[in-house]
Amino acid sequence: MIINCTQCGAQQVVIESDFFMRCPYCEARIIVDPPENVPALVEPSVAREHVRRLFPSGMVSSVEMKYFPYLETDISSDRKVQRCFNQPWQDLEDYIPPSGNMRVFDESLVEPDQLIPFDRDMACKSCGRVIFHPFYVVMLNLEGYSEGLLADAVSGKLIGELPVTEERRVSAQNLFRTFLVTLSAGLVFTIPIYFLTKDMDHSWLSRIWTFIVIIPLAVAFYYSRIRAGRR
Repeated sequence: MIINCTQCGAQQVVIESDFFMRCPYCEARIIVDPPENVPALVEPSVAREHVRRLFPSGMVSSVEMKYFPYLETDISSDRKVQRCFNQPWQDLEDYIPPSGNMRVFDESLVEPDQLIPFDRDMACKSCGRVIFHPFYVVMLNLEGYSEGLLADAVSGKLIGELPVTEERRVSAQNLFRTFLVTLSAGLVFTIPIYFLTKDMDHSWLSRIWTFIVIIPLAVAFYYSRIRAGRR
């Protein structure tokens, strides 16, 4: 399909999935064959920095806003939404985005490369309209590779599971090891003390047991703080 730029007149070759593009000669924004029902943009409610704070420090390499098209039908009654794109995002196969504040599509509100192309055949067969829902594409720095994860820009919910890094795995193992060491130390001290103090007065016995419980816990806490400070 060939069109002419509305500003400079240059010819552009577009494909069926193109809807919104930028002229490479004059930078004009061009809407290509808009659907019968004017699309809408859902306004983001969650800031980019909020999404960054969902991940450990240093894990996020980039956060980019993308708008994924959904088809909304039966607007007057129950809201029915289905995906209207062919991008291979497995985590979005069964995901229904929440409703949000919507604005009629305007080319000044979004960059062309932020829009995921919608399936025109599906849009033409339906009596609904295309709703572009915002997601943050979060690129993560992992051990030797990078991975993308989606976050809903309206609810702030992460789509999919956060990958477990080697650092988090080692941290969990260290925590479990500290627990076992503390438990073993408590048993080593408490078993002989139990037999030595079982005939003592109850008031003194309760005080001794209080110190027996507190001291190992304090040592374990101090030890974990030292290890955390070394990282």
